[in-house]
Amino acid sequence: MARLVAALAIALALGGCTKGDECDRCDSDDDCRQGWICGELTPVDGESVGKRCVSGVGETECRVR
Repeated sequence: MARLVAALAIALALGGCTKGDECDRCDSDDDCRQGWICGELTPVDGESVGKRCVSGVGETECRVR
């Protein structure tokens, strides 16, 4: 899974996104800043946190309410 996310991040870096910092809500990759992807985060406590902008490199941890 991590390899897939990394591959997507590299591909998107060429196409580009324009906004959205890490952990910002998103609906598509276009909502995120360049080189980042809109991904579904895996919740730790079982509650869905929805899609967020992530780098696609390594793990991303977002604190959400």
